Amino acid sequence: MTTIGSITSQAVSAGTTDQADLIGNYETFLTLLTTQLQNQDPMEPMDSSQFTEQLVQYSAVEQQIKSNEQLENLASMMTSSNALGVLNFVGTTVTINGSQGYLSDFGSTNFAFSTSEKGTANITIRNEAGEIVSYQPDVSISSGEQSYKWDGTDGSGNRMGKGTYSIQIDAKDEDGNALSITSDTTGVVENVDLTSSEPMLLVNGQKVPTSQIKYVGTSSTTTTTS
Repeated sequence: MTTIGSITSQAVSAGTTDQADLIGNYETFLTLLTTQLQNQDPMEPMDSSQFTEQLVQYSAVEQQIKSNEQLENLASMMTSSNALGVLNFVGTTVTINGSQGYLSDFGSTNFAFSTSEKGTANITIRNEAGEIVSYQPDVSISSGEQSYKWDGTDGSGNRMGKGTYSIQIDAKDEDGNALSITSDTTGVVENVDLTSSEPMLLVNGQKVPTSQIKYVGTSSTTTTTS
């Protein structure tokens, strides 16, 4: 014969099941409890504290499932709200960290920078773990704002996975003196891509995650990488 204890154990362990399963087990528990009460020995009645404790356990599991459902609904609402909020960036001027670029499954990525003089540079690309994935020595650079286009492959031609990569530019002028490289870049947000886990902004023809936005509006603050 099935006992109340076994039904209760099944219900408590079912905390990860949906509300319908919980209700079904709860109704089974009440039916079994009623049957046992009707057929108990009047001379040796059941200990009321036993099934009272079991009722409390069921109630706790039910409340936990309801709380989880409410949290999931709240998280979904917040995600939708954040996504819609990002749309307000369209048409605004933003300053982004040019030393970082997002590489998708296909295509290349551009790293924006500027310098006051022309010269040559050794360019290093690192992944999010800080590991070097590409190194290009003696790259010719001009003065003013410009960008370095990385095709997304390592030194052996292997395609790197999508994600955020950083650039390090060690530059010298024609006389061999070190050049200061400014990596911030300013542009107008052209559109927003909401298909990724993190919204992507199209700025100066380049997709960048919202986490790379440093300022909304123009700013004279710059970052040097050397």
